[in-house]
Amino acid sequence: MINNHKLGINNTNEISAAAAIKEKARTSIIKYVFLVYWLLIFEGALRKWVFPEYQQIIFFLRDPIVLLIYVIALRHRIVTRDGLLTAGLLISFVFMALVFLQIVTVKMNVLTLIYGWRMYFFYLPLVFVIKDTFHQADIFKLFRQTLYISIPISALVYFQFISPRDSYINDAYGTGNAFVVTGTRVRTTGTFTFVIGQFMFTGSILTMMIFCWLHKARYALLSLPWLLLCTGTTLAILLLSGSRTAFFMTGLIVTCTFFGMMMTRDTKLKFTGTLLIVFLLLIATVMFLGPLRDSFDAITTRFDEAKSSEGSVIMRALGPILGFGQHITTSPVIGYGIGFGTGGGSSLATGKAQMVLAEDEWSRIIQEVGPGFGLVYIFYRAIFTFLLFKQAIKSARNDNNILPMMLLGFIGFYIFIGQVTTQGTMQGYCWIFVGLVMAASKPPQRTELIPQKPEIPYPNIVHNNQRLANLKITQATED
Repeated sequence: MINNHKLGINNTNEISAAAAIKEKARTSIIKYVFLVYWLLIFEGALRKWVFPEYQQIIFFLRDPIVLLIYVIALRHRIVTRDGLLTAGLLISFVFMALVFLQIVTVKMNVLTLIYGWRMYFFYLPLVFVIKDTFHQADIFKLFRQTLYISIPISALVYFQFISPRDSYINDAYGTGNAFVVTGTRVRTTGTFTFVIGQFMFTGSILTMMIFCWLHKARYALLSLPWLLLCTGTTLAILLLSGSRTAFFMTGLIVTCTFFGMMMTRDTKLKFTGTLLIVFLLLIATVMFLGPLRDSFDAITTRFDEAKSSEGSVIMRALGPILGFGQHITTSPVIGYGIGFGTGGGSSLATGKAQMVLAEDEWSRIIQEVGPGFGLVYIFYRAIFTFLLFKQAIKSARNDNNILPMMLLGFIGFYIFIGQVTTQGTMQGYCWIFVGLVMAASKPPQRTELIPQKPEIPYPNIVHNNQRLANLKITQATED
């Protein structure tokens, strides 16, 4: 019996030690994910202002860190089985075979094909690592730090907006040729090298800010003064963006937030959330028509000009869904080469970064890898998006948790049809935030309390004997 007891203690100690090691690995992964995230936001500043001569090397700085994350996750068996991960890995292996086939038949630059495969699949496993390592506290920490960072970035964005197009602060590509909203008003890029990164950052902080307000009493991610300041900076970054896409994304975030609230059983959340959305829209309107009137005039002109030449922003967003089919019958069976349609891939193949294939995601995928392989990859992304939406609805209904739906409002459209395999910043944002959607969708951890018998203290014999002696003395005196 004694040996069995000792054996049980040893087993418990071994389990505790293994759990401690695994927890240490989990926290290490979270630190590295944070590092990848911050590089995603600030690598553009390094590329265009600090080390422009090393911009290509800086672009790949995140990759070895992501690879290290995978090594730690595999070594400690942190990632659980998931059908989406298995399907994605199988498709990635099939695309490896396609790469070898294209090397032989298409005669494409090998580095272009390797780069293309990276854009399609390298970040995919990161989703599931984030899902299995991030807890609620880790997600909130990311929110809080990002909102703090939005304060100095809003100042940067403001100076970009009022500065000339060819000024140093608006140097987006190393040449000073920043995009404009209309006339001389630039489309701000913040710390990024291109406008795509800036509107992805804008959408993320808008989602975080709204969530902080909705759950201010419950979680208190930021104190009220900080939250008010971050609200002002977030709205300023949005209103100074000069991007129709940023406003389209805002509509998606607000719509999904409202839809998520309606899916919950929390009547108070529905009421206060609706009032909050209306209040934020009013504040944004006041800022737009007041101190940021120049931005309002510029974006209004931009909407009018773009509508006459490109159509409405909604039709522009849905255009790739309606138009990619024409490439199915005209593209080669095995495509022109995976990655050839991206800026980086074309640069490796031709020596010049240019769009040599279709600009929208689905059409370019069909052209790069052929109709068969392309449709498989597109279908995988569509199923992925549908299952994320299903998870988000389940969280709202079962746990009154609208965070997955809010995050999906930010990232869902882009994981479905956005330029994830074309643009490096969108690639990083999409897969990191898809991982956050899945992490936020996990049911809340409930600690099962084991009822214990109340502890019965040992009798204090000395104290009781003394009390009995005093009682006898008192009785004798009374008699």
